[in-house]
Order: sequence, then C-alpha cells, then structure tokens
Amino acid sequence: MPSHASPKLRPMRRHDLIYLEPSRWDVVLERQLGSDQVDPLIRSWVHKGWPLISRRPSSYETHGIALGLPLPPSLGKWRIPFIVQDQDILTIQEPLSLASAREQAPRQWQQIFDELEFFAAHRGIELQVFGSLAWQALTGLDYLTLSSDIDLLFHVPSSADMELLSSEISKIEDNSPSRIDGEFIRRDGLAANWREFLPGGTDVLVKSMEGVALLDGRRFTAGERLS
Repeated sequence: MPSHASPKLRPMRRHDLIYLEPSRWDVVLERQLGSDQVDPLIRSWVHKGWPLISRRPSSYETHGIALGLPLPPSLGKWRIPFIVQDQDILTIQEPLSLASAREQAPRQWQQIFDELEFFAAHRGIELQVFGSLAWQALTGLDYLTLSSDIDLLFHVPSSADMELLSSEISKIEDNSPSRIDGEFIRRDGLAANWREFLPGGTDVLVKSMEGVALLDGRRFTAGERLS
C-alpha cells in the first residue's frame, strides 16, 4: 500500500490540501514532467504558495503519495497527477471552510450560502468547500463558470439522520441558482454523496482513500466501516 504521510504528518484524507516544500518543487516537476514545455503557471504553482490536493492512488502507484494539481478552465480544467515523497511535503491542511471561501463566489450564490450555513449550524454540521470555488479562493484564478456546481463537504455528527439531512439540502437546492454537489463525511473520513440518502435509496457508494464500496445506507449511518 502507498504511504499517505510521514510520522511527522497527520494521515491524509480525500480533499486535503497538500503544501509542498518550495525547494523540492523543481525536483518533483523534473521527476514527472521533465524540464521541457512545463507551463509557467505550473512551474510557479508551489512558489506562489498554492497547494495540491490529495487523491486516491491508482493500482500501479505504489511508491509514494498521490496528489493532483487542478488547472483552471482556461488551461483545460485538467488535473495533473503527481506522486511525491514524504520529504516533498511541507504541511497537510483541511479543505477551506465555506465561511472563508464564500466571498469568491458569485453574488447569486450568497443567499443560498446563508441558508446552508443556518442549516449547518442547526444540525451540528461543519461545511467545507472543494472544486471550483475552493480553487478560486485558494489561487485567485478563474475557476468558476456559469455552469459551476456548488461543491460542499458536509461533516456530519455521528448521530445524524442522513435521510432527514439530505431532504433538507434538497429543499435548499430547490431555490438555488446552481446544483449543490457534495458528500456527507463521517468522523472517520468515510464519505458518500448526499443525494444517495434521499428517501427511497438503499445502498450508497462509500469513498475513502483506500477505495470505494457499496454499503447499505443504514450501515453507513450507524458507523460501520468498510471491510
């Protein structure tokens, strides 16, 4: 199994922001992309203080830590895969909170954010962002488009009624100018798309750094781990 962190770093989770040692960035680029025709934005990425994002490694990526660098739409919206080593990593940080990123969002999203934050406070949920809004807030580059989803991570308490929460999010989305995408995330890091808990569903696709698996929604809610 690939390593996800050195003893000095906390275990990595999906959507974590990984800041690399600036002195190691040229080495990482040379190791994976070579020295020719590297876009100036990519070459300057880490030196600007911008992170990469954790990702689940593929089956053949067994000797390092899997990360991605997501480019803005102007450069093809392509996520460049990287494999780095422990010594390349400076810090691991959680995704941005909605409160810290919302100023970068379109004006027409702000009322929905108010509703989501009220809902989250009432239900004991921590809201974080990923996707286009997160990367626009982190870099100042133009990631958001007219078709962008509102990408959210709902960190739910262990006692949460997932079916109730998903129904409430769906009602908020009914008044939203954009689709609300995202996941319910348990305290142990296991995650599943919030829509899969809408009334009438059974199995949900559960995601972790190690893989994906189907699990009965009630067992996910009860805290059962993947085998």
